[in-house]
Amino acid sequence: MSIVQFSGTLRNLPRAFSAAGPRISGMGFAVASVHEGPPVAVTDEERCLARTMQQPRRSDFLIGRSALHRAVRAAGLTAGPVLCDGPRPRLPEGLSASISHSRGVAVAVAGPADRFPVLGVDLELADLPLRAAHLVLREPERPLLGPPRTAPQRLLALYSAKEAAFKALSPVLGPHLRGLRDVRLTPDGAGFLAQAGRHPGPRVRVSVRHLPAGGVLCWALPHAQGVSVPAR
Repeated sequence: MSIVQFSGTLRNLPRAFSAAGPRISGMGFAVASVHEGPPVAVTDEERCLARTMQQPRRSDFLIGRSALHRAVRAAGLTAGPVLCDGPRPRLPEGLSASISHSRGVAVAVAGPADRFPVLGVDLELADLPLRAAHLVLREPERPLLGPPRTAPQRLLALYSAKEAAFKALSPVLGPHLRGLRDVRLTPDGAGFLAQAGRHPGPRVRVSVRHLPAGGVLCWALPHAQGVSVPAR
């Protein structure tokens, strides 16, 4: 996997991510970065847990929790320490959230679980070679890549969209969703509708934003909640 070539520096990118992120009534979105210095929006318990981790997992964990707490506050909510259940955050009851990190930048979405029973977010700042397409797409989905000239960027967007949808759907569907190839995407405006191909479960609406730096930001919301509030 090669690295996206950025114009400018990663230090300046979180501002672009914030501008590209969702504006959904009742849901918070936030960004954190290692380039800000020591993360401040984390709890003592989270810092203690981070000390048991090796790098780069430790840095990813801390900036992820920093972005999460900021997103929780942006949603008008509060949350205590968010530790781990395996690879997933151990969210307090009543909170729905998702975290993603790439190249020292983390993003998070959060909202009340009764309104957002599923949430997913994904940030990708590295290219995905076309030879990896079979790991993401089933053969009937190959036309989604479009013409060869834009196929690499399109593959990165499809990968990120499936990652966001997988994070949203897997807590609900469990073993019915084994990997990205089990997520089926249907084009829907500027994004996709996504659901598990082998299970008649919930659908999510995935929004896709191509970042000025060359990466991709995607988020998945319940189908009925997937319309962004226009930016002011």
